[in-house]
Amino acid sequence: MIAVSQSELAMWKRCRRQWYLRYYLGMKLERERPVGPSPLGTRVHAAFEAAYGYGLDALAALHVAYALAIEDNGDFEKDLLAERELASAMVSGCIEWLAENAMDANLRVVATEQDVTVPSGIEGISLRGKLDQVAYDELSGATGFLDWKTSANFDNHEATDQSPQFRFYSLLMKLASRVPEEVVWGGWVRTLRRVKRGEKSKPPYYEQTPFWHTPDQLDATMRGTRMMLREIQAVREGFDELYAAGNVLTEVNRVQQTVTYPNWRKKDCSWDCSFTHVCPMMDDGSDWTGALIRSGRYVQGDPYAYYGDSLITAIRERLGATT
Repeated sequence: MIAVSQSELAMWKRCRRQWYLRYYLGMKLERERPVGPSPLGTRVHAAFEAAYGYGLDALAALHVAYALAIEDNGDFEKDLLAERELASAMVSGCIEWLAENAMDANLRVVATEQDVTVPSGIEGISLRGKLDQVAYDELSGATGFLDWKTSANFDNHEATDQSPQFRFYSLLMKLASRVPEEVVWGGWVRTLRRVKRGEKSKPPYYEQTPFWHTPDQLDATMRGTRMMLREIQAVREGFDELYAAGNVLTEVNRVQQTVTYPNWRKKDCSWDCSFTHVCPMMDDGSDWTGALIRSGRYVQGDPYAYYGDSLITAIRERLGATT
């Protein structure tokens, strides 16, 4: 039995070669860069998860997250401290915005850090996702997923309900529940702009965007998801047979170039993929497998290990949380 997450499905859609290297071979960078939009977003997300899920102070949690990062990446201390200043301004401003607009007046968190696995309807495959916070709106009676994001702007928020990520989470909640089919699933996304408030910047700095999906929308999502799952299952089985038979690189290349071909994107590949220098070698006859190992940049392991390696756990331990 394999469990497939929305992140894996998204990578399969975005670039099959990247999926092959990351999810089939289990390769990843030995050391990720600790500063930038992605790690900043992770730490801000953890700060609010600490506050809403465990009653901890969001700013204190944020500072612990950066302290942990500095301990592990002392050579990036200056950059991390500068980023912490930005993140602190974002989080403190958001706390003020939430209070001023009574955003939490009717919202109650009912579940935290749920690792949900549900049947996909395809033998041998399940769907998996981590629901950080599930909230209940006492005014509307709606139950939904509460998520936190950081972004440069709010340009794409009008189409939040079309986001594959949020459709997937709505689908997970539906499949994990035992309520009538006519229930509408969804939640709320709270986004913080990656900018300090001041004279040179213009509001809005924060935004809450609801997203809700009807049964028909989720049925359509399930049909598309199952199609991708069948594709992934077939490719996995094909590679399993190749490697079990001890096939040489020539045969492996023939298959990976045919079914896990690259989707080169000039702007996105440079920041969204860890294999940009290996990818061309996989088409030109080079010993790319040897390069992966000899470079010293990569390690092999479970691509889902992060489900158990929780930053929030380390934050709670450092702050002495007892619940």
